Amino acid sequence: MMVDDASGAWVVEVAINAAGPSPVEWTEWLWATLGDRGLVGIAEGEVSVSEAAEAGLVGSELVIDAAAAPRARDWVAELGAGPFRLWFDSETAAREAADALRVRSGCEVRSVGWQPRESDDAWRAGFAAIAVPGFGSVLPAWEDGQAMASAGDATIFIEPGIGFGTALHPTTQLCLAAVREWGGADGGGGRVLDFGSGSGVLGIAAAVVRADQVDAVEIDDAVHTAIRQNAARNGVTDRVAVSRYLPASGSGYDLVVANIVADVLLAHARTLCGSLRRNATGRPIGWLVLSGLRTEDLAAVSAGFEALLATQPRQTERDSWHCLVWPGGD
Repeated sequence: MMVDDASGAWVVEVAINAAGPSPVEWTEWLWATLGDRGLVGIAEGEVSVSEAAEAGLVGSELVIDAAAAPRARDWVAELGAGPFRLWFDSETAAREAADALRVRSGCEVRSVGWQPRESDDAWRAGFAAIAVPGFGSVLPAWEDGQAMASAGDATIFIEPGIGFGTALHPTTQLCLAAVREWGGADGGGGRVLDFGSGSGVLGIAAAVVRADQVDAVEIDDAVHTAIRQNAARNGVTDRVAVSRYLPASGSGYDLVVANIVADVLLAHARTLCGSLRRNATGRPIGWLVLSGLRTEDLAAVSAGFEALLATQPRQTERDSWHCLVWPGGD
């Protein structure tokens, strides 16, 4: 959204009649009608994860990864939620639009007013360095320093924003600890699959601690740029490839990590297990790390993967979230 005054914008809030046109139709009409009259942006409403779960749009309100959930905009389109918030480049444009909308059936103008823009400093103040037990530190991308890994510690930098994975969530921390353990085993190098990559935090961590090649697979195209930017900030651009689907050469990985919800893990169990590097007898010797799991998910996910790998995992836990680790072997 572009506005003439970088300090804020004039906003018209409009309630939409659920029995009328859909949010998509309203958006198209608004742009066609007001696009040349100062309209510079539309926020179509918000739907929380719990609301989406209650409406049956997502299987659980414990959605923790962009790869496993439709975007909130899609939920708005399904539920017809509102109100709309319309952003204008001037007070005159906002008030004229509000007058026009007041005589339009199916909507109600709730307010017209100035909304200041939050400064970058105020936004950044909400993010600080995160100490991750068993891994090291995850810092905001704007902090000084370089990504590094030593015998007992690692440091990476991640831009908070689009894509799950700022290292605040317990599942990310559990996976980072497992990645760090993998990085200290069996020498250097290796290929890594970060399945459901989100911000790219896990694959980037693997590249910093050891990996020669990382395939960051993320179905949400909107976060691909963020993954690449995070990789660049950590100096591993040449080792992190971003794609929507598993590459054709998607096997022989020394580490496969997937921090997504249980249903998605089970749906892709054969793919994930089949991606692991194997020895001459066909036995998997790559590491597999799975998280995004609540206590009630453990039995089904463990059983599903044990049947394919013929071995039991180690379990780690933090704040009622769980991680399953199958360490590689010879």
